[in-house]
Amino acid sequence: MRKLLMVLILICCLVLPGTLFHYWSWAGIKPDLAMLWVIYLALHHRLDQSVGYGLGIGLIVDFYLGHNIGLYAITFTVVALLASLIQQRWYKENIPLTAALVFIVSLLGQTLVFLIALTAGLNWFFGDAIKLIVGIAFYNSLLVPITYPFIHKSFNEGFLRPKTKYELF
Repeated sequence: MRKLLMVLILICCLVLPGTLFHYWSWAGIKPDLAMLWVIYLALHHRLDQSVGYGLGIGLIVDFYLGHNIGLYAITFTVVALLASLIQQRWYKENIPLTAALVFIVSLLGQTLVFLIALTAGLNWFFGDAIKLIVGIAFYNSLLVPITYPFIHKSFNEGFLRPKTKYELF
């Protein structure tokens, strides 16, 4: 049930930016829900699991988008690594601190996307890239008070809580 729910959340993260958030975009800026999901996973798992989730989700996003294979795989792996390292000294129940963490990690992740895309030969204007990077990071951090309490509670008490090997149900 846990793995199925995680896959369903990932599917929503891939579909919602092109559907619902298309209408809720600000100057064409939409949240990166897949990156937000990777950050949430990294906040609730060990370092090795977080990096694995980041790599796996990044590859899925790369194949979903269909171009620049490896762009999101590298980015989400780095994002998961950063979020996992920061969360070791972070109070996860504090929503404003978590929003700040999401802003910082999203900012770094989107900057990495820009740098990798730039080295791959994509032409982006620097001013537009800065607006996009800061806008996505800000949008992701605005979603934290809405989404994180439910995700955090589910990882601690609900369906996303990892079962021990001694629990049967």
